[in-house]
Amino acid sequence: MNSCPFCGAREVGRIGRERYYCRECCHEWTKGGGEVKIFEVMSDGSVEPLILERDSISHIVSHSDVRRAG
Repeated sequence: MNSCPFCGAREVGRIGRERYYCRECCHEWTKGGGEVKIFEVMSDGSVEPLILERDSISHIVSHSDVRRAG
């Protein structure tokens, strides 16, 4: 991936197979099967999945459109 699906930044790195990390907003995401899942990295290093309020993340979403799962 060339840019973060959450904030649009181009400072992204690959941390595993189909798993990426954004250095700007500190979120991780996976892509596979035509689906992108975004995770918030917590202070202890664990990750919490985010649920997007919109169906598509082909555009840059704002933080008000997102809530934590659970």
